[in-house]
Amino acid sequence: MRRQAKGHSSPHVVGSNVTHFLVKLVAVLTLFGQGFTKRTVIAFTEAALGYDKPCKFLVPGEYLVVPDSVTPTSALFEVTAPQPIQDTKIYICAKNLPPGVIDPSKDEEKHRHQGTENWKIIATHHKMLPLWATMTLILICLMFSALFSGLNLGLMSLDRTELKIISNTGTDQERKYARAIMPVRDHGNYLLCSILLGNVAVNSTFTILLDELTSGLFAVIFSTLAIVLLGEITPQAICSRHGLMVGAKSIVITKGVMALTAPMAYPVSKLLDYFLGEEIGNVYNRERLKELVKVTTDVNDLDKDEVNIISGALELRKKKVTEVMTKLEDVFMLPITSVLDFETMSEIVKSGYSRIPVYEGSRGNIVTVLFIKDLAFVDPDDNTPLRTLAQYYQNSCNFVFEDVTLDVMFKQFKDGHKGHMAFVHRINNEGEGDPFYETIGLVTLEDVIEEMIQAEIVDETDVFMDNRTKRRRNKPTNKLQDFAAFAERHENQRTHISPQLTLATFQYLNSSVDAFRPEIVSETVLRRLLRQDVIHHIKVKGKSKKDPSIYVYQQGKPVDYFVLILEGRVEVTVGRENLVFEAGPFTYFGVQALTQNIGVAESPTPSAMGSLQNINMDSMLRHSFVPDYSVVATAELFYLTVKRALYLAAKRATLMEQGALSKGQGRDQLDTELDKVRPVHIQRHCYRTWQLKGPR
Repeated sequence: MRRQAKGHSSPHVVGSNVTHFLVKLVAVLTLFGQGFTKRTVIAFTEAALGYDKPCKFLVPGEYLVVPDSVTPTSALFEVTAPQPIQDTKIYICAKNLPPGVIDPSKDEEKHRHQGTENWKIIATHHKMLPLWATMTLILICLMFSALFSGLNLGLMSLDRTELKIISNTGTDQERKYARAIMPVRDHGNYLLCSILLGNVAVNSTFTILLDELTSGLFAVIFSTLAIVLLGEITPQAICSRHGLMVGAKSIVITKGVMALTAPMAYPVSKLLDYFLGEEIGNVYNRERLKELVKVTTDVNDLDKDEVNIISGALELRKKKVTEVMTKLEDVFMLPITSVLDFETMSEIVKSGYSRIPVYEGSRGNIVTVLFIKDLAFVDPDDNTPLRTLAQYYQNSCNFVFEDVTLDVMFKQFKDGHKGHMAFVHRINNEGEGDPFYETIGLVTLEDVIEEMIQAEIVDETDVFMDNRTKRRRNKPTNKLQDFAAFAERHENQRTHISPQLTLATFQYLNSSVDAFRPEIVSETVLRRLLRQDVIHHIKVKGKSKKDPSIYVYQQGKPVDYFVLILEGRVEVTVGRENLVFEAGPFTYFGVQALTQNIGVAESPTPSAMGSLQNINMDSMLRHSFVPDYSVVATAELFYLTVKRALYLAAKRATLMEQGALSKGQGRDQLDTELDKVRPVHIQRHCYRTWQLKGPR
């Protein structure tokens, strides 16, 4: 305690726990020192004086110690913060009231200055902004924090490659958004630095403004929660799904931030470009691109076949021709010594291939390739040697090594300079002697395309689904045409025609003559019918027009046979007016001789075809066809005749073939019915060819 001039002491203040006041703020001030009593009074002054000097220019307001707060070293005072003056410091003045004085204002003794040490000074200041402006700035900072956080994820996650893809393949709106973002996104490091600087700036400002309104602990907790929930989690969740739209809508703000932060962000971005390199976007190699297509199958609009095609196209460079080729032992080939007769050409047609390798000596010595189009002008009756045809066309062979990849093979096939088929060979170093080229297989454009689309291409002539696995194709056997059957010679035929003409006759009857349609006379039965003695030949040379031997039909003379002109010319005289016209090959006459009074032949129904008993053979044979025209050969003539009895037998054989007979009607009953219609000149063994072994 220090003695004062009037004989009583004043407290000695050594420090306080309040360093600043806010406007019109009532606070509790704790003073530490010595000499505090229950009558201690403090006041404030703006004058800087020495310790224990009388205070001058007191700030209005004197404050008595809080009762029961006095200790030997401290005391509490409830004070009202003085009005702040800019750049002004306030000092503490103190005194003890004399005995008997209760009101500090009635005490005339002056307060004693407590010194100018830093811990005894109270600073005052003005608030920067009014409360409404501070709250507005806090909200704005929080909004910009959310925007910058969202743009940091939304824009930076859209790499340049993805933006180029969207700008070329997206919807109209997506293309518009992508094109707006691309100029800014091209400066990746500069954009990143600007967004991060802006985000840090607004977060710091938000915390400072909040600290002015609250205490430090509350400001830290509230700012942390607000920035995490509203400034980080929510905007990033939105921009991770709609970053393209948000980035395009806020592109003006982004450019403004980049301009404001340029003095600091631009140099930093250049340093990043120098040390880390410029951003080029995601780049997918072959394996990653294929896997990307596969893993996104469930969410993209690609079906399984499209995914297989993409994967197959990406794997072409990895596969070699040896993996897809047809082995040499499985290749259909012809020796160069072959003769192009009907049998050989039928075998070529039946194989279904448009290019036939030709070898000389061993199968590995391939000398040329025969194209099906090369046979267009070859007559099988000429028996042209294959060597002659090969020397004329001189089709070259394309050889490739076994390690050639499919992408190179596809490019070669696509160019077309060497055709769409190549022979695979390798260098054989085995054994003694010099190495030599060995042909091991055949690869075609179809093989490469099958690997590209990851599926087998099967056309109507293929026998196998896959040449390498030899898995046979499931297809109806009746579609497989055996043309070689038409080239066979039969002992019961007195007149023979070429296999080509036999085939043409079969196809014409089967497709153009209603009486021989497949549902009436099956293809199998019709083919057997043509093996019978149904071909006739007329020589006109040296015969007059009145010679009966040159007549096919005579007007008014009943006939029971159908006629189809195969080769030569005939003259047809019709009616009483004797109208004359000529007819040539594949003109037919006398269909009425086969179908007249045969209801079953005209419109077969399931009930009619259900039993052979529905065909009354006796009544059918009693009717004959009387032509009202004459048909006379004018040149050497070959023609087909089908008698009514033979036609009926063919129909009945068709019924049996279709399984129309019941189990109780077998071969014996068919023989009985045939005996009724069998002409005398047709031997029994001819009709044995129509019989089947019971219903199928």
